[in-house]
Formats: sequence, structure tokens, C-alpha cells
Amino acid sequence: MLKRSYPDFHHYIGESSHRNIEGVHEFKSRKIYEDDISVVKIPKLQRGLIVSTFDKELTLASDLPVKQHLGEYEILIQNKHIGLNHVDWKSKKYRFNIYSFPWVNGRESGGVVVKRGSKVDKKQFPLLTEVFLASTSYRNLETSTFQEYTVFDSRLVWKLPQQRLPNGRISRRFDLDFAAGVGVGLVTAGSAVSSLVELASTIETDLPKLGNIVIWGGSSSVGLYAIQLARASKRFNKIIVVSASKHEEYLVELGATYVVDRYQSEQEIAEEISSLCPDGVDYGVDVISKETAKLLTKILDNGGGDTKRLVCVVGTPQISPDSFGKNAKRKFVIESVNIKKFHEDLAFGSWFVNYTSRLFEKGELKPIKAIKIFKSLDNFGEGIKNGLRELEERGASAEKFVASL
Repeated sequence: MLKRSYPDFHHYIGESSHRNIEGVHEFKSRKIYEDDISVVKIPKLQRGLIVSTFDKELTLASDLPVKQHLGEYEILIQNKHIGLNHVDWKSKKYRFNIYSFPWVNGRESGGVVVKRGSKVDKKQFPLLTEVFLASTSYRNLETSTFQEYTVFDSRLVWKLPQQRLPNGRISRRFDLDFAAGVGVGLVTAGSAVSSLVELASTIETDLPKLGNIVIWGGSSSVGLYAIQLARASKRFNKIIVVSASKHEEYLVELGATYVVDRYQSEQEIAEEISSLCPDGVDYGVDVISKETAKLLTKILDNGGGDTKRLVCVVGTPQISPDSFGKNAKRKFVIESVNIKKFHEDLAFGSWFVNYTSRLFEKGELKPIKAIKIFKSLDNFGEGIKNGLRELEERGASAEKFVASL
């Protein structure tokens, strides 16, 4: 069951409560057909939250341009919900990935298609199709999401996955607010797991197992999707997840073979993983820090296997090859995750969208089941600012923060 939480109450939804979709899209309480294009008005200016200086709070701007002439494969998306990520506040506080002022942050959203480029597939993207995205192109402010409209390549956008109910009707598998928080975590996890192993070209493919994997930071958004992608790949004997034990039931549901409590000492964690994987661990994904990544290299160094592979999401530790002295012939491959590959390598990005879309459709990939929604009400962007403040002060564990516009 999916769970929405708000500051003052909780609301639970099951699949049976999802609205039905029968080829007609709902927009501002009206039913709009493909031919009723006149209803969709594209303004020349839009509202957005901007970084005016590093020292000031995010500021509301009402004069940001809306792109009028789209590229051949571009679509214009009217954002409805914005996913919030640590990079959204860290980039301003620690002064990175911001190259000029005013600057617009925001890396993911869910919304509706309101305009299409000349080569966009109209059957795939009818006007007002509900979609969600992950913007990995930091320098292109048109793709940022802390604004009313975002421009994006249609080949790198997900449509809301659907399912057929027992009564024959078509229903969403999840709603747009849950979808808004998928993009960054999923793309980052996909970039990490695909760096370790080749993901199956088709979901039904059975490939030989390659060994065991440890995912450190399983309750983070990246970790939650890394677990699911590792399971869907069918390449690992065991998926060991280091996380708070309170999330064990949920992580096992997503695909973890075992959950190791991260609050143990480093020695206890290493010993438990060694007992769970007596034949050793060959693959690792670290989502937490350089320190935990360094410990993970020591865990990988135990047991057999001539090649060890580690992908680091936060930071890559500087480790001398001499540190791995147990097997002189052993090869270590340690690399940082490259999420820019999603938009820079169109073949990979479009393949990944199609691959994960099939997983969503089959129910083998799910959004984070708990989201906390911050509403803006009549003050544009207030939900974004309140959500970022809480994300910085408290953080999120096995949940996603989403701002509603």
C-alpha cells in the first residue's frame, strides 16, 4: 500500500482507489480530447523559485521565460508536483552546480504534456499525457523543475505506468505525486547498477549469476531503487543491504536477501556480511560517504574472486592498490556514479526509460511507498522551501519529500 503524509494528517491509498483512465485526460476538472487544443494556453512568462545569490533565501520570480519554439523531440511539461533532493539545498549552501544568477534548481517532477516538438510521437504523447522526469542536465535551466514549466527530451521521459484491473478497466499503477519523486533516485541507481553488470535486455531473460552484492545505504532513495534494479537484473546470488534494521521488512519486500543493521560497529558489520556470504562479495554500491565506501572495499577484499567492482554515489575514496594485499592478482575497479550518462548518451537514456517502464508496468519496480507532501497553497514555491528546510534539518529515511504546486 502506498502512503501519503502531510504535516497535519496521513492518507493511505490502495490500488483500488486509483482513478481510471479510458483514453481521456483530466485537466482542471475538465475532460479534454486531443482535438481540443485551444484549452491549453502556453504563457510567455512563468513563476519559479530562483537562487539570486548564495547568501539569500530562494526568491519567487514571476518573469521567467517559457520556451515557445521547441526542438524536434522536446516536450513542454506543466509541473504539478516537484521531487526534492539533497542536491537542491546543498548546491546553494556549498556553492556548486550553480553557474550564474538568477539560477533555477530542481531535478525531478511530475506533470502533464502541454506542447510537443515536430518529431514527438503524438500517439505516445497525446496532449495532457501525465509524465515524470529526471533532469540530469544541470546547466540547462529549461530542464530545471522549480518552475511552472519544464522543457525535456521526450525520449527521456516516463509516462505514468498503467495496469488492467479485473473489471477490464485501465488504471494507473501509482499517481503523479508518487511519480514526481522517482526520477533522480532511479537514474542514479540505474547508472550505478549498470556500471557493475549489464542489465537484462529483456525482463524475461535469465542470465548466469555473477556473485553477491552489498548496497550500503538501502533506505535512501538511491538505495531503494538500487535494490529493485539489482533484483530485476537477476545477476546476483545475494543482495546484502546495510541499513537501519527498522526498515528490514520493506527492504526485503523490494528484493534484499538480508539486511545488516548499519548501527553496528564496523567490525560487526563486516563479520556479519562475511558470515552471510562465505564465498565473498564481488560487487558493491555505496550511497553514504567516502568512509563507508572505504569500509566496503575492505569487505570486498575478503573471499574469492579475481575482480571486485565498487560504485560510489557520494564520494570515491583514495585507496592505494597496495591496500589490497590478500591476492596479488586481484583487480579492483572503483568508480563514481555518472548520472550525466542518462542525457549525454541518448541510446542508454532512452533504453533505460523503456527498460524501467516495462518493469513499472509489470509491477517489478515500484516508487518509494511513503511520500511526504509539502503544499504551497496560494504561495507559489512555499512547499518547495518548507520541504527543503526539513530535508536539510531532518533528512528522509525510506520516504520521499514532494512539493505540490
